[in-house]
Amino acid sequence: MKVLIRHLLKKTRSGGYAQRDEDIESPAIRFGRGSECEVHLTDPRILLIQLEITERSGELYLEGQGDSDFQVNDQILTKSTVKTGDKIHLGPYDIEVLDNEDGYDAVLTIEYSRPLGDELEAFKKRSNTQFDSLGLSTRGWAWVLFIGIITLGILGPLTAYTIKYKKNETVSETKKNGILATADKIWLSGPHSSVHAHFGDRCETCHTDAFQQVGNKVCFDCHDDAGHHADPSIFPSASLDGQQCQDCHKEHNGDQGLLITTERFCSNCHSEILDVAENSKLKNVSNFNEHPQFRPTLIKTHQPLTFERVTIDQKKPKPIDRSNLKFPHNKHLKENGVRHPNGTRTVLQCGFCHEPETGGVALLPVSFEKHCASCHDLKFEPQAPNREMPHGNISLAKEYIIGTYAEFALRGNFIESNTLNDETSTFRKLIGDKPDTKEKKKAALEWAEAKAEEIVQGRYGRGLCGECHQIVENKKTGRWDIATVHVPTKWLPKSFFNHKPHKDRECTTCHDATKSEKATDILLPSITTCQECHGGETTTTKVKSTCTECHGFHREDLMMPKEKI
Repeated sequence: MKVLIRHLLKKTRSGGYAQRDEDIESPAIRFGRGSECEVHLTDPRILLIQLEITERSGELYLEGQGDSDFQVNDQILTKSTVKTGDKIHLGPYDIEVLDNEDGYDAVLTIEYSRPLGDELEAFKKRSNTQFDSLGLSTRGWAWVLFIGIITLGILGPLTAYTIKYKKNETVSETKKNGILATADKIWLSGPHSSVHAHFGDRCETCHTDAFQQVGNKVCFDCHDDAGHHADPSIFPSASLDGQQCQDCHKEHNGDQGLLITTERFCSNCHSEILDVAENSKLKNVSNFNEHPQFRPTLIKTHQPLTFERVTIDQKKPKPIDRSNLKFPHNKHLKENGVRHPNGTRTVLQCGFCHEPETGGVALLPVSFEKHCASCHDLKFEPQAPNREMPHGNISLAKEYIIGTYAEFALRGNFIESNTLNDETSTFRKLIGDKPDTKEKKKAALEWAEAKAEEIVQGRYGRGLCGECHQIVENKKTGRWDIATVHVPTKWLPKSFFNHKPHKDRECTTCHDATKSEKATDILLPSITTCQECHGGETTTTKVKSTCTECHGFHREDLMMPKEKI
């Protein structure tokens, strides 16, 4: 980003300003008293680094550093975007955004409007304390403090470390030897994060080499599944080769800093992803307000099983779910309920079939036996009302039907219902007429097989299964089978979503199931539905949702051997 900073020094006799122009080219422009700042402000009321300006999606983005704030058009803020004509008040300095000039991304004027005046001198006069009044000269106090710091900060902790632990000593065996035994805690730069709190005061767990930063090898002893962000052979810019874990994950800051959750960490690349990674199929995104439409992963072909990502607002061809099921949601969600086999009507709710798992992240699989069988039974013979075909395996179902009729035929307790041609049938069924000869038993089994074949090919077999399943023909055997069911457990495998925080909402608020007539419908809500409640990191009227709310960074499926990272 190239910025022109125009310093307004003082007013001239003509009423204008004497000015000094400064060209700055940097990804981020920092304002403060620190020497590392691109715009150096000398007033002591300004922090070392007080304000940072970056460019996001063609707009100037302001972010206060630390706990500082600023004013934009007299409104106190900590983060904001600005446009031409906006006035920024930063302590005693006034900054105005001007129209861009050729070759610059932004033009800013800075005026020192509220000088410190005599306040500093007056403060100095009120401060009369001198080192001489304390009994030692400045040099003498310097030596006392130097020796004290060396003793407390170096000799004490080193002594504590040598006497505190013995070789191969466990935490429970550690002996406490008074104040000196805990003197090494002086070196602690801050509290542990909660995930590392179990290390306690065993600093040597991570700090294996004195006066050296924690190396990657120490981290990989526990986190050996931390892979790259993307396949480095395809996207070299996403490679983590040569990077240190501690470059991004800062320990001893409590729970702040160990995991990076700011949008900037992701948007630095993803706001211009096509420039950073030419082979990427992703779209540019800088925050959730500009998030592209969802692209669920759908089955493209079954044999072989292949997948494709299709945006849900695509019109031609319309994205469909090839699960090989037939299920109309709208018929099961009628306001007046659905008819139960016992003659009553039941008003179904989404939660009757779709039950969240314990953590609320995903939903438990829908089971025929648990959720469907109470209304949709698999009975195939009126004279055997207690017998139902097993669900889930068509081969077992066919064998069960054959076995049922074979049992009836051999026991002679089945009445022929004129479904077979009596003139060609070699065996007639009467109650109590058990086959007692080899020929009759053979004829009975042949009848059972014919009867079972009739059921399998008729309305109680093929017809009943075909109400919910896709039927496929086997050209080799001339018989039919049920197409393999592929119910997606996760529409967006590159992200994660938790249903539990949304439990106060009706399912149909996001999933338009009441109008779905086919199982091929994609009932995933659109991005606009989510944006009604969720906004980016700087939103003040919606739920703040950063990239890491739904997306992870290290990818296990792209894990590389730890010696290569």
